[in-house]
Amino acid sequence: MKAKRIVSILLTGSMLLSLLPVSALAAAPVFDAPAQTTAKKAAPLVQEADASRSTEEEAATRSSRDLDAENGTAESITTIQLNAAGKPASEGDFGNWYYSAASGCQLDTGVFALQPSSEPEAESALKARLFRIGDNAELVRGTVGCETNNYGTIFDGIFQGKVANFRTISNGTFQREVNNYGTISGGTFQADVDNNGTISGGTFQRVVFNNDTISGGSFLGDMNNWGTISGGIFLGGYNYQTISGGTFQGMVGNTGTISGGTFQENVYNHGTISNGTFQGMVVNYKTISGGTFKEAVEVNASSGNEATIEGGTFEKRVTLKRSDTPITISNGLFNGEVVAEECYAPLSISGGLFTNAVDVSSTDPSKLSITGGYFVNEPTMPEGSDIAFTTVSDQSCRAFHVRVNGDFSENGYSKLYVPRGSSEQPNTITVKTNTKLLYYLADGERFPVPDSNGDSYIYEIPVQNYEKIVLVTEEPSTPPPGGSDSELDPGLSSGAAALGIVLGTAGLGYITYAHISSLYLYYTLPGGFIPSTRQELANVLWTTAGKPDPVSTALYTDIPADAIEQQKAARWCVEQGLLSDYGATFGPDTKATNARIIRAWNSLKKVPVPITN
Repeated sequence: MKAKRIVSILLTGSMLLSLLPVSALAAAPVFDAPAQTTAKKAAPLVQEADASRSTEEEAATRSSRDLDAENGTAESITTIQLNAAGKPASEGDFGNWYYSAASGCQLDTGVFALQPSSEPEAESALKARLFRIGDNAELVRGTVGCETNNYGTIFDGIFQGKVANFRTISNGTFQREVNNYGTISGGTFQADVDNNGTISGGTFQRVVFNNDTISGGSFLGDMNNWGTISGGIFLGGYNYQTISGGTFQGMVGNTGTISGGTFQENVYNHGTISNGTFQGMVVNYKTISGGTFKEAVEVNASSGNEATIEGGTFEKRVTLKRSDTPITISNGLFNGEVVAEECYAPLSISGGLFTNAVDVSSTDPSKLSITGGYFVNEPTMPEGSDIAFTTVSDQSCRAFHVRVNGDFSENGYSKLYVPRGSSEQPNTITVKTNTKLLYYLADGERFPVPDSNGDSYIYEIPVQNYEKIVLVTEEPSTPPPGGSDSELDPGLSSGAAALGIVLGTAGLGYITYAHISSLYLYYTLPGGFIPSTRQELANVLWTTAGKPDPVSTALYTDIPADAIEQQKAARWCVEQGLLSDYGATFGPDTKATNARIIRAWNSLKKVPVPITN
């Protein structure tokens, strides 16, 4: 479409005037070329840039041509000598270039440089009605003081008048407006640029109106984008179509789509954000489905436009502002607070992972719906709300992972709150465990789980009005008392012997096991002391063994260096295989479960050291 339009422009001078956009060539003069060049002008003039020519080659070619033009040493460069009035000193050779007072100066074939007169106070710039660079012509040097239509290549030069570019600008200084229908890969642009082609480089100091493609460049003025931006550095501006890359150092208003890029200042979104990094505040009036938000986000639904968050990572506070249309959160990782401020419109939360406080107490309870999502802290609800939550935890305080942003959470959690579903409409949650999930306990009742696929332990669990769900990822040991493989010591006191009978009862569940195993440890461990951390467990084992010295004198970095006995206890237990470490660290404050304590105590009895109770 674009090529056809440009070919038509070149058929006659009158069509050149009538068909070019007003913004590009308002009142452009008619160029009456000699008959020798008429046939050539009727040929298509818009050609693709040579794909084989790299940026480095262009730079090297331009540099050598500049030098040759300055020194006048290259036969391939035609130097057009200007007189004191800035007019070409001759009418040209009609084969390569042509000049007339009525039409202006036209370059047809070759490489050209403009040479100003050396007379005192002579005009340094070309003064013509119009300067036209043909499709087989290249300008490498000179100052142009009139309007320019470029159908060839501008390698360099200074342009004091308006420029309409239909082919290639790779360098130069442009002091007036530029209308681009071809390619700009370099140059300095000091006035507004209207882009209907491709910009891949250059420095733009004023407003740029982009209707096509920008993949690079430095933009110091406002950007108004109705096309596609995939790269470049921008001071700021307004996006009405697509931004997929680039760095934006100032405010951006978006009514189109942002799918990538880095935004250092505030962004006001009336369209869609699906990706990108946002280092300033974001005010969302429509849709966020992805991206990383380093600062606060405000959600403001406006008339007729539902505001939604469908994904993304939010590091700071998310504020749900007062609005007159619905606000919906269906996914996303929220590491900052989520707070509703006088939000009287319908508010719905159906998904997402909330690791900080959630306060929706100012909402109208009749317009609030929370049917999904995972919450580290139980949300603060409005008075009169009937929304309740179920706790989900692992029986050994192991970390489990949940779905967020199309994958599983990077961090694991040993306890979460989820909306309490019902038998008619259960809230199905998805968890991923580090070891096989054997079954789960819902308010003490045991339920089986479906087998997971492959090596991933992923399970879907229906929440049906339960208060508490416990994930059993490690089978509680309940061997018959006195058995050779029993975790419980057969040499028990009379009180503990009665305990052994209870442990042998058929159908023993986890909840019972937790209480019975604690009672067992009370009767078994010295003084009835039950350790609660790995350090306390190491101290008990080491002291019971008579405090032997470990082989290694290396210190753990997470135990104080001057805590000699704690260091020895931890190191000795690791050397004997009673406990494990993590290389340079021991994890002294990590919770010690009853099952872990029982295994370590029974393993201690196999170590060839005297045991003292």
